[in-house]
Amino acid sequence: MKLQFLSGDSITAIKANLNELRTKFGGGNEWISDFFDGKSPFKDTKYEIEDFQLDMSQKDPFLTEYENVRRVYTRLKFLPDSQASDERVWAGLCMGPFYDYVKYRWKIDETSSAATIEQHFFFGYGARRSLTRNALSRLWWIGRLTYDNEREYELTKFVCENADNIMHILERNTSNNPDIVKAFISAIIDAKNTGKQIDTNDIGELSKYLNLLGGTYILDCLPSSVIYDKIYKKAIEI
Repeated sequence: MKLQFLSGDSITAIKANLNELRTKFGGGNEWISDFFDGKSPFKDTKYEIEDFQLDMSQKDPFLTEYENVRRVYTRLKFLPDSQASDERVWAGLCMGPFYDYVKYRWKIDETSSAATIEQHFFFGYGARRSLTRNALSRLWWIGRLTYDNEREYELTKFVCENADNIMHILERNTSNNPDIVKAFISAIIDAKNTGKQIDTNDIGELSKYLNLLGGTYILDCLPSSVIYDKIYKKAIEI
């Protein structure tokens, strides 16, 4: 299928009328064409991608997170970070081929608030926070920050075991650099593999410790091995 985006003007128009449109999100997306007087607001990019579906098989939508990260990131891995930070790309996917997925994952219906719809179909916060709130960009960025060439999706699977892991690990200021994130997660997994019991509260404490390290060192300039060693040692001590 052709990867499409939603134009900036179209996004602005929908957002400006979300209070009136919000009940329409409880049904199909046929209303979009009517809203734009029969004209499609979707625009083609230069990218042709394999047609694919997202997993919507679980009663608890979060249980599909890992599998859907794999499906999205595997097929859209080619996107540069700049384009993967562009609301228009993700709004196009959310309002187009994955409209039903967004509703499923975030339980969107005719009673959902305009704010809830905005943050999951579009960007409803600042640029950084929106990346993990928009339903599709969230999946891509989890993959971007956790996929490792050697360990492949092992780190991704660990992060997706608990929603708190995503909050603690991927929604902090130290999460901009995939090398830092991967060193951090790898150290925790390897500490757990020694038999050390580490729960989500411990991961939260380790994330705070990483932030403290960021006040002492320029983490982006530290070798990943140094970050790994410091987190591993701290994880064993907890």
